[in-house]
Amino acid sequence: MKKLPIFLSLAAATLSMAACNKELDEVAEPVQEVAAVKSQSATELLSTGSWKLTDLTSRTVTAGSPETPTVSMFARLKPSLRDNVIDYKSGGAYSVSEGSLKATDQSPQLLSGAWQLSAKGDSLIVRQENVVRRFAIAELTPTTLRLNHSEGTNPVTTYTSVFGH
Repeated sequence: MKKLPIFLSLAAATLSMAACNKELDEVAEPVQEVAAVKSQSATELLSTGSWKLTDLTSRTVTAGSPETPTVSMFARLKPSLRDNVIDYKSGGAYSVSEGSLKATDQSPQLLSGAWQLSAKGDSLIVRQENVVRRFAIAELTPTTLRLNHSEGTNPVTTYTSVFGH
């Protein structure tokens, strides 16, 4: 009779250890899935699906001045700009669809151009008629594209555009 509590506590400890091992196995599986996602190239990530603007911020920095806050501009954008959809095709073609709302009735529904990634994959060059823009890629995942574009020398204004699928 005195050995019964010892056996019960030993059985409970064994069962709890088995439950802990199962929890650890369940946690380990998603890490393997993330590793598989990271194996996609920047070109594949960029050209898979359509991208839609989800946020736009700006920050102006003047040399010798105190740090300025980042300002969200997304809510201030016209609805006709917020519903645009961008497609990067795997061959280097690029298009911007005006979505359901257009700036003016005369605006074309579809603008096209070309895009290319830098050799390192850390910047995106977009070419449209008479316009070439270079964006620094701050983040590129299967669900998020974060681009930075700077203008000026002093002060420097940096715009950060965030896109999602």
